[in-house]
Amino acid sequence: MRNIIVLLTALLLFASCGSAPAKSEESATSAKPQEASGFSITLDKVDGGTFSFEDIRGKKHLVAAFWATWCEPCKQELKKLAEMYGTFSDSVEFVGISTDTEEMIDKVNEFAAEAALPFPILVDPSGNTVASIIPGGDSVPYLMVVDKNGVVVSRHSGYTPGDEEALKHELETLVSR
Repeated sequence: MRNIIVLLTALLLFASCGSAPAKSEESATSAKPQEASGFSITLDKVDGGTFSFEDIRGKKHLVAAFWATWCEPCKQELKKLAEMYGTFSDSVEFVGISTDTEEMIDKVNEFAAEAALPFPILVDPSGNTVASIIPGGDSVPYLMVVDKNGVVVSRHSGYTPGDEEALKHELETLVSR
């Protein structure tokens, strides 16, 4: 019986990492009421300081990628976002938001450094902020695009190689408005 429980737990963890192409997109019209009135987030950066959407509101759009150190598709997505960063950094702020616990902060920092991620990596050790944003609380990878006025433009659950092409097109459209 114990082996079955362990197997089921492992399968659930694997499925929640988004390795299967379980993608969904939602538009801002289906966003939660508090998001429709204005997205806001303030979290600590893994390397010190804080990031607040309020600092870029009205100036830049936001791509927020929620991830975890144990999630390989998350790491692949962050690396692809790093490749896109230079193209959009004048008008779009990218952030990676780790869902890892406080005990894993060193691993978060280690991955960010090894991958040479050019954008801020944020941490939410309590999980409270992430739980209030992601449906289900912590299913990763999960990506949000927020316009510079704080309106959630889209949500993407899961990551499959090639998804970055659709995101590039989405950002090009958003930036050209």
